[in-house]
Amino acid sequence: MTIGSLLHGGFRLIRERPGAMLIWTLIQLAVAIASSFGAMWILQGSVDAMLGGESQETVQLNAALQYLLLGMAGLVVSTILYAAVQRAVLRPDEGGPGWLKLGMDEVRLFLVFLLCLLIFLVSLLVVGLFLGAILARAGPGAAVIGIYVVGGIAGALFGTKVSLIFPLTLKRGAFAIGEGTSLTRGHFWTLLGTYLIIFLILLILGIVNVAVTQPEYLSAVFQYGFGSEEVQQASLLETQKLISGTIDAPVIIGWLLTAIEGAIGCALWGGAAATAVQQLTADEPGLSETFS
Repeated sequence: MTIGSLLHGGFRLIRERPGAMLIWTLIQLAVAIASSFGAMWILQGSVDAMLGGESQETVQLNAALQYLLLGMAGLVVSTILYAAVQRAVLRPDEGGPGWLKLGMDEVRLFLVFLLCLLIFLVSLLVVGLFLGAILARAGPGAAVIGIYVVGGIAGALFGTKVSLIFPLTLKRGAFAIGEGTSLTRGHFWTLLGTYLIIFLILLILGIVNVAVTQPEYLSAVFQYGFGSEEVQQASLLETQKLISGTIDAPVIIGWLLTAIEGAIGCALWGGAAATAVQQLTADEPGLSETFS
């Protein structure tokens, strides 16, 4: 198993399954549109509540709960897509439109997602409290930057360690948490290198998206930095556009580019992880051949 072979597994899906990629892109497009309208509804509701005399704490709490529900809905759709991508690699004979299904495979993957997310957030909270107390001596700015850096590194390491749980659970048709974690032994850095390359590819696509749809915001980031007043002003303009419900050409183009990026991301992440499981369990009897 090499970085090249894992990347090939993801790119092969994009190249050889155009019909499935179209279906996955259309679903991602629906998610992007729904997310935009959901954000519009939440922001407009928050503004109306503030104008109606609601306290800031109540408005923020309600908005946070609504964003949480929106995020959970997005996680459900992502789970279904992720299962479809990995099914295309591990169970190509099942076929179907985009290898999409809604059954126990998706339920198991969703529960594994929630478990991993909960473990990571709790661990990050504990580490953040400890690290924040130490870095606070260097000032609040250094503490925030340090926590973000540590959180990013921890997320990459943790995500790599648990990444094979999902395709192995799909392959087994049963939870494979311990076995999936153990499967990364001896291959951790190969997996991490693969995921890092995929991350950089998607980062470039994301920058292109912002450059096309929000050039003022991207220009402010490059010129003044993320925390600058200019960036905050550009971000405020985008928020005001959402609150007003403005649907213009940049918004529509943004939906399309986000959908394409999302479908490519699913194919690369899911395809690489499923290919890893396929190669590491190739000596097991009854394993389906790779998609042909």
